[in-house]
Amino acid sequence: MAKKFQELVKQFSTLRSYTREFLIYGFKSREEITLSSPRTYDNERRRLESLLQDYVETQTIHNKKIYRLVLPANQADNPLHCLWQTKSFTRNDIFLHFVLLDILASENKLTVNDIVQQVDKYLAVFEDDYLIDSLTIRNKLNEYAQLGILTKEKAGKQWLYALEKEIRFTPQQLQAIQFYKETAPMGVIGDLLLKRIDPPASPFCFKHKYDSQTLDSELLLFVLQAIKQQQRIQLTKVNGVELSLTPLKVYSSCESGRQYLVGIHSGRLYSLRLDYLEKGRLLGSAENYQQGVAKLAAAEKTAWNCSFTMTRTVNYRIVLHLPEHYLYQRLLREKRQGTVTPLGDALYEFSIDLIDPKGMEPWLRTWIGRIVQINSLNRTWENQFWADLTEMNRLYGLEE
Repeated sequence: MAKKFQELVKQFSTLRSYTREFLIYGFKSREEITLSSPRTYDNERRRLESLLQDYVETQTIHNKKIYRLVLPANQADNPLHCLWQTKSFTRNDIFLHFVLLDILASENKLTVNDIVQQVDKYLAVFEDDYLIDSLTIRNKLNEYAQLGILTKEKAGKQWLYALEKEIRFTPQQLQAIQFYKETAPMGVIGDLLLKRIDPPASPFCFKHKYDSQTLDSELLLFVLQAIKQQQRIQLTKVNGVELSLTPLKVYSSCESGRQYLVGIHSGRLYSLRLDYLEKGRLLGSAENYQQGVAKLAAAEKTAWNCSFTMTRTVNYRIVLHLPEHYLYQRLLREKRQGTVTPLGDALYEFSIDLIDPKGMEPWLRTWIGRIVQINSLNRTWENQFWADLTEMNRLYGLEE
């Protein structure tokens, strides 16, 4: 018998992988998907279409259906936060969720035995001999206490359970949460808090925000906890490769929205994209944590991003023609650890010491048309930069 399609999922990691394959990297055909069978492909595609129906557009081109994820630029809410509310549940889960909250709505503190007796009264209504044992009820109470839905306190030899008091936010707190949930790491926490109430419309509109970062929130939380506890971790990449290191810091790119974990292993610094990681586990105390922090602090002085593979430091001097004052202000704002020296006649020299100039290239390309001269001892990189620019001009028919 064919397995019935289920919209909910048991593990968020599964939904995270398919969301990236379908919507972040672009909808792939059945032949291009490497995660599973064609039937699973159909189920996952239907699931994402249903969950994000307001944001998935379809278009038929040459008898082929094309899918696109369209996220409004002026929307204050992250549509991908809804993916965290897709966990599957059993009959016991859904029954106990409503019954336990109803029993404890009286605001009285009850023992497990008191709650079991009350649950039995609800079960008596069913005609199919539906029963739930006391251990299942106890486990669900402890789960809800851990989630913060219930309170749990010891009274003699027994535990008393009660419903957590309703959260009330001031208007200022509401605005802080509305801003936090779209800009801070693990903003989905703020989104879930607001779903408990009926908040007013958000006053915020964001020009640059990266909704797909929420897919890495669970892994990001794990990494930040390991950094705080100074623990070594073992990570598993999406391709199955495992590696161990001491996590030091997480970088978030303001240009692409990608998040990188920087860690140390065998005396070397490594950087890993969070969206390339699948899971992780703690290995124990990291004796090399302080050594790694000192090494990273030194490396940051000559790094444009979190690339630390090269060791030779080279000085790069770029002369820019900036007659508009706002461009000069932008250069001062974005120069990072570099320096800016006025040369006169609207010419400015930007100077910086770097171990790897490739991380600077995307930013440097935004100044094309303003670059007058580049001076460095790294002739290989400099020649390649101008060669790429010449090739781009050729492709667009802009040769002089």
